[in-house]
Amino acid sequence: MKRFLIRAAVAVALTAGPFAAFAQEAGTMAARTETNGMVGTVEQVSNHVGEMDVEVTSGTFEVDDVLRFEPYQQIEEMFLRDDVVYLMRHGPTDWSKLDRKDVAPSDCANQRVLSERGAEDMRNFGTLLAANDVLPSRVIVSQWCRNQQTLEYLLEGIGRVAPGAAADLPVRTDADLNLLLSLQGAKNTGALGRFISEWDGDPEREGPLLMISHYTNIEELTQFRVFEGEILVLDPKRDNQVLGYIRLRSAEPDVGHFSDALASPLLDEAAALDMVDRYYQALSENDVEMLTNVLSDRWVLHGGTASEPVQNVDDFLARIARYTSALADVRFETDDVHLADDVITVRGTIRGRHVGTLMDVPATGRDVAFGVMAVHRIEEGEIVESWEMADRASLMRQISGDE
Repeated sequence: MKRFLIRAAVAVALTAGPFAAFAQEAGTMAARTETNGMVGTVEQVSNHVGEMDVEVTSGTFEVDDVLRFEPYQQIEEMFLRDDVVYLMRHGPTDWSKLDRKDVAPSDCANQRVLSERGAEDMRNFGTLLAANDVLPSRVIVSQWCRNQQTLEYLLEGIGRVAPGAAADLPVRTDADLNLLLSLQGAKNTGALGRFISEWDGDPEREGPLLMISHYTNIEELTQFRVFEGEILVLDPKRDNQVLGYIRLRSAEPDVGHFSDALASPLLDEAAALDMVDRYYQALSENDVEMLTNVLSDRWVLHGGTASEPVQNVDDFLARIARYTSALADVRFETDDVHLADDVITVRGTIRGRHVGTLMDVPATGRDVAFGVMAVHRIEEGEIVESWEMADRASLMRQISGDE
């Protein structure tokens, strides 16, 4: 069955519901498959975000990144349809070397090209796609050197997993994908839009169409700003609507097109939300290392318990251990998140099964669920202070049988 791993991930999501990532212990909700000594994994890591990972069990290389895609709810549309288009910006480049004015697309010596990191990123991107059963049926690519290099390294990465697929992939270089309004460039995005609109899948090959173009072309066509190496998934049957994005988790804004964003509080907000997301993922999965990575050494918790109003990291981990010893399959479900300045407020639900003594009540085997409110203050990329209020009265009623 084609794209078995994605189909398995869809089946997991349908079985477990919208909080699949928080519903079991770490790893149990991930769909996995092994190909040529590499284990691909697709899982939901938050309410709206999915990730594709690969574990290299045999080989002389490592992949130290993951593919992130959003929204997870569009996983079928984005990965199981052959009639969608993957519109990609070339991989990360060396911005210390700018394009010479009126440089020809094939003049690699006088234009910005992929950096060493960009080359490795694109190899990893290709490996992650192939290891997770996601391969294009054909490719159309700009003539520019950085786009040709992007394709070259993507194919190298795909070849680590599926050498035959990389060698046999039909590729066409087309000037209509060249940098908009440059020398020998596209005059407008009309042809690019037509390529996408007319795509209805390849009758002889499985997979979407992959088009590798430039930031300016993609923004002009879609009104979306994309990182280097990012893919937008477009649906020709819905007037080229953007269904979602796929990019490496390490992808970041570049100085050429995101100088405003790099100085914008919106970028800090996105990082803060991601940090809090990892905080609750760590609590759900009892991942001490992940938790300590997002908490500052100066972190304190206010309102933890009446007897322990202020706790440091060690105190908090000890209290978490007491809860996890009494509640099996503990997970935190995020219900609502609000951000203002450097403060994030989270409303959620903690679920588990009462299997040990908790608040002096012996194990009952009952499933429990109780609300929690938390406020986190972010400083210099870390959570430095938290306030927490859990509905312990509701928890006590449930385990004591009063409700």
